Amino acid sequence: MLLIKNGNLHLPGQVVRKGDILIKDRRILKIGEGLKEDVPVWDAEGKEVFPGFILPVTSVGLTDYANLRQGDSNEISSPCNPRLHVRYALDWREVERQKYWKSGITSIGAAPAGGALLAGQMGVYHVAGRSTAQMCVCDTAALKGNFTAEVKKTFGEKNVAPMTRMGMASCLQEKFRATKEWMEKKDAEPDSNHEVLARVLKREIPLLMNVTTVADISAVLDLAEEFGLRVILNAPYQGDVAADMIEKSRASVILMDLFDMGARIWYGTDVDRLLSLKGKVPLCMGCSAGGVGRENLLWNACRLVQMGYKAEDVLDLMTVRTAEVLGVDHLIGSIKEGLFADLAIYNGNPLESFSADVDAAIVAGNIVYDKRGEAVC
Repeated sequence: MLLIKNGNLHLPGQVVRKGDILIKDRRILKIGEGLKEDVPVWDAEGKEVFPGFILPVTSVGLTDYANLRQGDSNEISSPCNPRLHVRYALDWREVERQKYWKSGITSIGAAPAGGALLAGQMGVYHVAGRSTAQMCVCDTAALKGNFTAEVKKTFGEKNVAPMTRMGMASCLQEKFRATKEWMEKKDAEPDSNHEVLARVLKREIPLLMNVTTVADISAVLDLAEEFGLRVILNAPYQGDVAADMIEKSRASVILMDLFDMGARIWYGTDVDRLLSLKGKVPLCMGCSAGGVGRENLLWNACRLVQMGYKAEDVLDLMTVRTAEVLGVDHLIGSIKEGLFADLAIYNGNPLESFSADVDAAIVAGNIVYDKRGEAVC
C-alpha cells in the first residue's frame, strides 16, 4: 500500500487542494482529505498530481535496438495481417529504456507500424513491468491499419497490390466481404484472420487507421459505413477539411503533431476547425503516426495551450479522453477510485510552465521514478 498526501489532485472536472490518494493492489482505493493509514507515505505538498498521460499510438518498444535491420514492428510480407498481435513484438526492456514516465506518460497504445494495410492487433500497456502480461492494461484494443501513402510505397516497391488508393479500398472490401461470408457458414473452418475481422464487423473492437489526407479519410469512412465499423482516425492532417463527414460518421479522432514545421504546415491544417469536433465525436491528443519520442505528446499539448485552449481541457485530451477513445476509461485515464493507480506528480503544471518537471511517477501503484532519490522499484 502507498499513501500520497497533500497534493493538488487533478480529478475529473475539478482540482482538489491538499488531497490524499490511498493505493492498494495496484489500484486507487480511496481519495479524500486527511487520510491516515499505517503505510508508506509520499508527501506531495505543493505538487500537482495528474492522472498518468497516455500515448495512444506508438511503435516504439517493438524494435530490437541491438539489431535494427530486423525490426519487429512492421510485417510487410502481406498487405493484410489481422491475425498478428503486437504482444509478441513488445519488448519490455525497450519500453523501459524510453523512460516514458519522465514525461508523465504511464500507458501507451502499442501498435504495429505503418507498412501494411491491416498491420495487426494493438493493445494498451503500462510503461513499466517485467513482461507483456505484467504491463497489459487491455490486450486487444483495436485492429491497427494504415490507409496512407506508406502502404502504396511499400507494396509498389514489390510491384504487388495494393499500389494505389483504389487498390487499398478494394483489398479491404474483399477482406471484409469474405469474412461476412465466412461468418454466415455454419460449417466454416477456423480461420485466425477471419476471426479477428469478425470481431471488427461485430463492433467488438474498432478499426484504428492511420490516415493523412481528406481522400484517405473519405475512403475509410465510406468503408466504415458500408460495413458498419467503429473507426478511429489516427493523425488526420486534413481532418479539418473532412470535419463535417467525420462528425456525421461519429468516428473517433486522435490528433497529430501540431508543430510549426512538418506535416501540419504542409497540409495547412486548421487546428481550430479540427478541435471544433471536441464534444461531437470522441477526440484525444496524439502525436505522429509512429508515436516517436516521449516529449512529442507534451509538446503538442503545450501548443494547444499556447493557442488559447484551457490547460485542464487539454489535460483531458491527454488522459480521460484518450482512455475513452481506446476503450479503457474503466481502467485508466483518471484519478478515480477503482482505476489503476497511474499518477504523474509534477512540481508545477507542465501545460503552463516549461520549468515544470516530474518529481515522481507511479505506474499501476508502483513508484517507478522518484526524483528525490532517482528510485525505481
